[in-house]
Amino acid sequence: MSVRTAQISAAILPYFSVMGLLSGRLSDLSLSPDELRARNLAAWARSIEGATPIAEVTPRSGCKVAGVVQNIRIDPREGTGSIEATIIDGSGHLVAKWLGRSSLQGITLGVGLIIQGIAGMSREDEPIVLNPEYSLVPGPEHG
Repeated sequence: MSVRTAQISAAILPYFSVMGLLSGRLSDLSLSPDELRARNLAAWARSIEGATPIAEVTPRSGCKVAGVVQNIRIDPREGTGSIEATIIDGSGHLVAKWLGRSSLQGITLGVGLIIQGIAGMSREDEPIVLNPEYSLVPGPEHG
């Protein structure tokens, strides 16, 4: 190998390593905000020990999922009210429903939540967990 060829190779190699790093970042720019949020949520949910992605939850089995509260619905019927929270984790969504409750401390939109319970399927064919145990955790967007 000549000295000239060695100089050119030495100049090109750092360029390829920088381009390799940039190509991953450039592909992030082509994602929609929803796709980027879903990817970040999925990465955060995988970091929670023992959590199963919502897309892998099977009916009639115990599950532990981590996600962010996307929607809250309160049914204030006297004596039989309920609270529903839709949880998303980047792989799918799941409804957590607490029966006989008119309020739950700390559950607000955007909060990180780990829920544990027995999964089922709702009439709308979406996963649902009735009266789950829950823990509040900082979500990916809140540190």
